[in-house]
Amino acid sequence: MEFQALSTANAIGNDNLYNPILNWEKKGLGMLTGMSGIYNLALHWEYAFAVSGFKIFNLDCAIRFNPFVITQETRRRRVPPETLLENVFVQRAFTPYQILDALQSIAFRKTDDMIFFLLAPCKQFFDGDVQDDEGRFLLDKMFLILKRLHAMEAPVLVVESMKYTHPTFQAFFPRLIEISADLWELKIENKLSYLKVRKKSTSSVYTLDERIEITR
Repeated sequence: MEFQALSTANAIGNDNLYNPILNWEKKGLGMLTGMSGIYNLALHWEYAFAVSGFKIFNLDCAIRFNPFVITQETRRRRVPPETLLENVFVQRAFTPYQILDALQSIAFRKTDDMIFFLLAPCKQFFDGDVQDDEGRFLLDKMFLILKRLHAMEAPVLVVESMKYTHPTFQAFFPRLIEISADLWELKIENKLSYLKVRKKSTSSVYTLDERIEITR
């Protein structure tokens, strides 16, 4: 399914906020990262996909999903929220094993009209209750699952902060970047938000619409 430009032009508008995902091929793994604001931005992207006719599946691993961001955008764009939210699904997972099980199930849920958002999938693997060796072992398992989903061309968007200093995360994060066909990095400087878009073939920078609050 492609964006339905005629029916959604008013619902999306011309904001730079949505330009990156309008150009996303949705064939494999993409990643949105940054020090702050990424989860709020991801929810705006979910709105754009949903209003374009896609279904959204969220795997929320750290209570990052906030439906009010989406409903605020529907009010701003004068879009009825009820029908749109019926196509946004949320599953929460708070242990590495729950996350791995949920990721495995994505392979069976893959359809042409569903986009998968993984919200903070890494955090639980270096939680204080998880031993370092176990965390690294389980992250390796997650890496293999993500590689398989990418090979299946499942449209998966990983939304993960780059601020964690834990050695396990620091070792794993570059591997996650390596398998992501698309990488968006959100930077906020002097109250301006910039989204660096890095693909294997192209690189570019967007200045995001200042009217959108994405810094939380």
